[in-house]
Amino acid sequence: MARKMITDDFLIEEVKKTAKLLGRPPVGMSEYRYRYLASQRFGSWPQFLEEAGLHGQAEPSEGIEIRNRYIAEVHKIVDVLNRVPRSSDFDDMREVKYYFKSLSGLLEAAGLEKMSNGYWSKKFKEEEI
Repeated sequence: MARKMITDDFLIEEVKKTAKLLGRPPVGMSEYRYRYLASQRFGSWPQFLEEAGLHGQAEPSEGIEIRNRYIAEVHKIVDVLNRVPRSSDFDDMREVKYYFKSLSGLLEAAGLEKMSNGYWSKKFKEEEI
């Protein structure tokens, strides 16, 4: 039985379909089963995404509603639980990383203060004023 050849075009079309379903590019093997193969063929995962016309990070103008939802969630966690949010507070950290690069990026966008010791405060910057 002949082995089926997976073409570069197939890999690109599949990643585009997956990105459309997820609302962002896939990041792991659990989201895109050909990630390892695509990375090998194109030199790296970022190069593959670029070839497919996708980006590993959202553009600043992309997903404003989603960003605002996460920022509101940070405020809610601080107000209700009286603590700084943790990555486990969010259903999809992959999405947080896509839009904010990291949890710290989200906390900064939400306006939390970073203390001199590097930890995040429960205070929002606008509360100082």
